[in-house]
Amino acid sequence: MSVQEKLCRLNELVNPFGFEYLLSQDIFTSKKDAWQRDFGYCWLYDKSADLFNMVFDCEPIYFDYEGCTWMIELWKGQYGINVGAEIGIYRADSLVSRNQRTTAMFHTVPDCDLPFFEYTLYYETSPMYRIAQRHWWLTGFRMGEYAKPEHLLMKTEITFPSCDMQNAFVRGLIDCGYSQEDIHVWNQQVLFRFSRPHTRQPRSAHSIRTAFALWKNRIFLKIYCHVTKHFCFTMDKLLYLYEYMPFAFRHMMHIRRKKKKKRRRKKHVC
Repeated sequence: MSVQEKLCRLNELVNPFGFEYLLSQDIFTSKKDAWQRDFGYCWLYDKSADLFNMVFDCEPIYFDYEGCTWMIELWKGQYGINVGAEIGIYRADSLVSRNQRTTAMFHTVPDCDLPFFEYTLYYETSPMYRIAQRHWWLTGFRMGEYAKPEHLLMKTEITFPSCDMQNAFVRGLIDCGYSQEDIHVWNQQVLFRFSRPHTRQPRSAHSIRTAFALWKNRIFLKIYCHVTKHFCFTMDKLLYLYEYMPFAFRHMMHIRRKKKKKRRRKKHVC
């Protein structure tokens, strides 16, 4: 198969998972019309992430705009055998007080309200990839690599649909703990870095569980590297797994499967 044929075949296979593969960056990224868009966000997703072998730093930034509480959240860390980062925008049905944020349900927003997200993910000082798109949930996951969340840095740029929305978000950043020196504003664009979280991390209450998840990730990564050692490129490795070990291929692509499972229990926990 040619490179283009491999790319088309791999994207056909990962499309049901809500992702597509970007050859130029060697990452998987979420599609704008991914099925995850129907399920929104609640705090339980972050709290239970390590149960699904996802260990990340998260930074939820809340701001009030047009009579509702909005949230833009950033994530960076280890997702199974993937190193990655995410940024998403969500909106509650009304204004949400500070003490209700962990119980409120936030929904994805319509296309007309979507910002233009752009970020570069660094491992310490080395850039891993850069991605930019007008999106509700912009992600990038590089398969077959390992990094602890504290070793990752996101340089983030967000261009908002209006100055009012931008100003509300900047107030949310300051309320979150960022200083004026951390934030750069130009026209409707806001630039800042996400390295050390300013908010308390849900995983901090489960240090043993988190350490176990990271240990499992390293074991699965070693198995993945051993099984696919005869191939150099991600496309070839995954197509090989699909043909000869389809159960392993499905496991590799369950990057964010928790959202679908938690939806079934949403009425009981959110």
